[in-house]
Order: sequence, then C-alpha cells, then structure tokens
Amino acid sequence: MPTLLRQPLLWFLCISGALFIADARTANQPDTIVVSPAVRQRIVLLWETQMGAPPTASELESLVAGWIEEEALYREAIRLGLEREDSIIRRRLVQKLNFIAESDPIAEPEEATLEAFYASNIGDYTLPERLTFRQLTFREEASALIALDALASGAAADTLGESTMLNRAYSYRSALDLNSTFGMGFAAQIDTAALNTWQGPLKSSFGFHLLFLSSVEPQQATPFFAAKDKVLRDYSQANKKFARQRYVENLLDNTEIRIE
Repeated sequence: MPTLLRQPLLWFLCISGALFIADARTANQPDTIVVSPAVRQRIVLLWETQMGAPPTASELESLVAGWIEEEALYREAIRLGLEREDSIIRRRLVQKLNFIAESDPIAEPEEATLEAFYASNIGDYTLPERLTFRQLTFREEASALIALDALASGAAADTLGESTMLNRAYSYRSALDLNSTFGMGFAAQIDTAALNTWQGPLKSSFGFHLLFLSSVEPQQATPFFAAKDKVLRDYSQANKKFARQRYVENLLDNTEIRIE
C-alpha cells in the first residue's frame, strides 16, 4: 500500500477526479445576483436624476426587477464572450479607463507655477493681429475696378457696391475670422500697410471686394491676471493629459508587444 501511494499516476487521477467533481457541483449551482443597499441607492439616484423626484415603492420594485433582469443578461453576455471584438464596447471601455487614468486629484497649483505655465504657453493667451475696415462687394471684377476709379475721383462709398448679405463694416477681425467669413485665403490678400485708402479688388467666395482699412491692432498678449482662470483650466487639463500618458506608458512597460 505505501508503494501504491507513491505512484504519481494515482495522485494525478485522484486530483483530476476531485477537480471534476468540484467543477460539476459548482456548475450546477445557480449564479447569485445580490441587490445590495448600494445598488438600490444607485437605482434611486439615477431615477431622481432623470425624473426629478424619488421613485414610489411600486416604481422602485419595478426598477429593481429591471436591474436584476439586466444584470442577468449582462452576465450571460460576458459568459458567452459577446463583448469581444465589439468596436463600440472597446471604445467605451477605453474611454472609461482614460477617465480613470485622468481622475487623480491635482493639488491647487501655486501662483508661481501658473505663471511659469502661462509664460511657456504664451501663444495660447495672445490675441492675433486684428483688422478694422469697410468693404464694398461686387459680382464682377470689372465692376469693382470701375468703382475703385470712382472712389479715387471722390465718389461717396455709400453710393457704390452691390447688395449682399455681408456687412459693410467689420471691427477687430483676425485672419481666422476673415477666412471664415469671406473664404479661405481672403485675409492674405489684404495689404495691412495700406491704411486709410481703398484697396482691391480682393477675391472671395462672394465675388470681388474693395476694402478701406482704418486700423490694424498688432498681436497682444493677455495679461496673466486677466487670463488666470483660463490658465488654471489649461494647467489642469495638461496635467490630466500627462497623467493619462504616464498611465499608458506604465501599461506598455509591462506589456510585451509583438507585431505579426
């Protein structure tokens, strides 16, 4: 008998049999869904958020029953592996994990820290060059050239130009604003050195324009005290982005990458 107990094959068969019996018993046991007080509280809170009032007793009973059904379906879907290779679920899980990675609390930065961040990103707090001008619109370039000669001869600008949805005057508009209004490339045609004189014709998506440039405001940095709230928001966002990147790098450091 002692010799028999020392046989590896016997022990293998005994252990395999025990595992098989345990697995069979476990498989026959029903899954357990626990409706804890925390679950009930989440159900109530979600209902209050959507409906503006707590659920009645009958409504809560129905909500809990619905949650139990949903939980059962969810567990079965996971058991069947339905979440695999689903791009929508994949993106949603990545989105939630990104949120977790960025959610570490950030200490309130000192004034000097914000000022340093402001200085290193000064371009984000600088107003671009801005133009103030009057303009006349024409469908044909020839009409614009005739009007330009008339203006040079002393004709009143109010009597010239064709009807259009555009304004006759614009104030403090950046190149980005102008290209958005008149079409890409319009701002580059303006001679910003030619103040208080009519210039053109300038081509746009609306036709041809004569433009009277009255002022050019140079680039101007917003003072730190005026931009402080935005600086704080940008600083917090930059730290969240850094935290996410660090989280991803830590994951990759512990992951073997094989490209087949």
